[in-house]
Amino acid sequence: MVNQLEPHIQEFIRQALSTHTSPEVISGRLFLELGLSVSKNSLYRYIQQERQAGGDLYQQLPHRGKRYNYQTDQATRGPIPNRVGIEHRPAEAELKQQPGHFEIDTLFGKDQKSFLLTVVDKAVKMVIIRKLPNKRAETVVAAFRDIVANTFCEFKTLTADNGPEFSQHEKITKITGAPVYFARPYHSWERGLNEHTNGLIRRFYPKGTDFNQVTHRKVAALEHLLNTRGRKCLGYRSPNEVFLTHLQAA
Repeated sequence: MVNQLEPHIQEFIRQALSTHTSPEVISGRLFLELGLSVSKNSLYRYIQQERQAGGDLYQQLPHRGKRYNYQTDQATRGPIPNRVGIEHRPAEAELKQQPGHFEIDTLFGKDQKSFLLTVVDKAVKMVIIRKLPNKRAETVVAAFRDIVANTFCEFKTLTADNGPEFSQHEKITKITGAPVYFARPYHSWERGLNEHTNGLIRRFYPKGTDFNQVTHRKVAALEHLLNTRGRKCLGYRSPNEVFLTHLQAA
């Protein structure tokens, strides 16, 4: 099969794999962009044959057997003033029909001395990433101030875990205009999109990465890459494409 694919299709596959895009999503994008029907199983066979011929595409496959655990020790976290639980969040946030309902989280780096703030739209899966020098609540507030000043996003609700970095949620609400709701401890599935997004980021920056050594430009490049890659849950369209559709319909 290696020799049966046209060179431009092979290059399409190689480029997609270089961004750790799964064969299933590549299959969907081949149909959307080129009108070609190539199943994910055919792509896996192609990658395996290419490996047997001495190629290295298999090294770009997502996960490659790795699994990451993002569970945090909720029991060590103190109470958050004026905390509002997720059970009070408007039902429309769970419907995922309109942009504006976000899940927020922090991803820690080496020795928990460097961090990323991730803000992900539940409907269109668009992610905003900011590098943080520390995990203090006032630092997170400042990051949201920067996000609001430099994006076109409309914030309707924000859903967070119970980390102390979100303890100044009332300031975040004042900046974004969106109330912050907190998931229940040990209920990580209530922020499943965050968990999945963290997994995508870990494909590029695995555990042990010192984010202090990662430039803001590289963080912005990763954000752009994730927002322009096709996603199965979006019908293989990218978050940017879906977001643009919503903007045009508004």
